[in-house]
Amino acid sequence: MKKTIYMALLFALALTSCKEDERLIFNDKARVELVSEDKNAPADYSYSFVWGSDTRVRDTVFIPVRVIGGTANKDRQVMFEQVTEYKITYTYDKLGKVQDSTVTELPNKAVAGVHYVAFTDADIQPLMVVKAGRIRDNIGIVVLRDASLKTDKVRLRLRLKENADFGFGERRLLERTVIISDKIEQPSTWNYTTKYYLGNYSISKHKLMVQVVGDKVDDAWVKKINGEKSVAIYWRGKFIEALEAFNNDPANQASGAAPLREDPTDKNSPLVTFPTGI
Repeated sequence: MKKTIYMALLFALALTSCKEDERLIFNDKARVELVSEDKNAPADYSYSFVWGSDTRVRDTVFIPVRVIGGTANKDRQVMFEQVTEYKITYTYDKLGKVQDSTVTELPNKAVAGVHYVAFTDADIQPLMVVKAGRIRDNIGIVVLRDASLKTDKVRLRLRLKENADFGFGERRLLERTVIISDKIEQPSTWNYTTKYYLGNYSISKHKLMVQVVGDKVDDAWVKKINGEKSVAIYWRGKFIEALEAFNNDPANQASGAAPLREDPTDKNSPLVTFPTGI
């Protein structure tokens, strides 16, 4: 019995110690982390110049952050750095155990001064602050419209950087990738909910949707669809009507454009479809 009580006391002391360590870790200074809408690391964010004016040569992407440690009576600087992304490929034995792994660098890494303005540039420092009195804010990243983005998207992997104003927050909330292009790209918010209402993603489907909506179908538009069932069903009906009209158009049939496929250049590619009866 004494042994049981002794072990319980040790456990209680250890728990108290852990809580104290946690308090010290997060109260020694203000800390900053990225905002995630779920328990996972922040999803990739897709930005395309295709949605804006043809003459636009730069734009600002806003990355939401939050502060641990309360507000301040002054603006506080947030710093980012670019880091390299890697892909890990595993090989397994017959029993499913890992035998080896290969680490390769992901291609199409964004270049400062070509695809985005360097984070140390004095002109953009006013965009990279948490304003006085706030514990949540949006940090501006300036992206540039290079001609190469018409054919190749690039990846800008951001990582929060410690400075005089902020330490690090939770480890899984320190990095995020911004995908920059000048063509239609799959919205980062196109997830299992979108697939349920609108089916598999393809560039062909996306272009059809843009024509029907008459405006950009981007991350924000898809996010709204994901959150409002009635809106999703309404637009799905419009898309189905437009798809049927396209496929039944004699001109499209004669040219080989109809029926619309996910990859128009491949006659064996799956047909573009939308879920029905949902």
